[in-house]
Amino acid sequence: MKRPKGQGIIDPRGIRQIAMQAWLFSSLLAGIKQGDFVMAFTLQIRQKKLFGKTVLDIPSLARTCGLSYGSDNDFYILQENEQVRGTAVFYNPERIGRGIFFDGSKAGEGYYELSYNIPTTEAEITDFARLAGEMERRLGRAEMYCVEEERSFTGRELEQRIGNFAEFSRESLNRFCGNKEFKSHILTLARWPYTLTEDKVSAWEICTDLSDFEQTLHKLQALDVYYAKPRLLQKSDTKEIGAFYALTEECESIFPVRADGFLNLSELKVTEGFVQFVLYREQRVMEGMFPYERFIEELRGYGVRQFDADHILIPPMTKDELEKLAGKLC
Repeated sequence: MKRPKGQGIIDPRGIRQIAMQAWLFSSLLAGIKQGDFVMAFTLQIRQKKLFGKTVLDIPSLARTCGLSYGSDNDFYILQENEQVRGTAVFYNPERIGRGIFFDGSKAGEGYYELSYNIPTTEAEITDFARLAGEMERRLGRAEMYCVEEERSFTGRELEQRIGNFAEFSRESLNRFCGNKEFKSHILTLARWPYTLTEDKVSAWEICTDLSDFEQTLHKLQALDVYYAKPRLLQKSDTKEIGAFYALTEECESIFPVRADGFLNLSELKVTEGFVQFVLYREQRVMEGMFPYERFIEELRGYGVRQFDADHILIPPMTKDELEKLAGKLC
């Protein structure tokens, strides 16, 4: 069935919706200090011809390179087949990694940026090189300058250095997982954020290749599930912030174990969390708005599984199951 958009429904009286900060379209290892980490590999691509600048088409690039694309929302959850002002996130549906970031907002000036986050998978580095090469072919005479390495590359040179880039990515993964100062290890992936479990942190601190990293990232994102995002609202009098979620019948879903468990880069303090149940077949919301913490506690008897360190995977629930759960939460 079609995945729902997951927007919570509440009485808007006395509250206003908070507009999440518009995050800069840049590289990110969420929740960590940059320190000695090189955060991304970024190409600034400039077309050299003076007149008739080439405007690259995102869907066309995706088709040619065997990629899918979308645009991140405020919670770094991908909105499939969307682009925003010439920007998009590319990914390979057969080997999903952390996403390749394309910025064509200045295409009219013959300027583009293409980047991937570090650490990433060798497969995604290969996809990046192929995409950069296709852009170079379409633009004709163009310079591809790497910001971090302070040098220019050709498409062929990128392909020849895939192994070197992958080795650096593996070393960066080791350092990232080996940093004991971090309260948690969070990566933004192509489709949604991922909080590493303790066993993965331990394994990837000493890994000698990227194979398990690559398999894990793809497996986590290849699921046909709804990744829950909250609607954030603020009381007009006390300014307290609430996070409101919606669970839909017959829809396998990923939910945070805490109401404030979304990727919260601006560190908004959520004072309360609530959940409502949506009956998809009847296109209506069940009566009742339930405390989020109790909702998570009661779910333990419904076959939930761990998704990552901060999220659970809720199996599809029938109308009867949702009604029984609502009865327990009343």
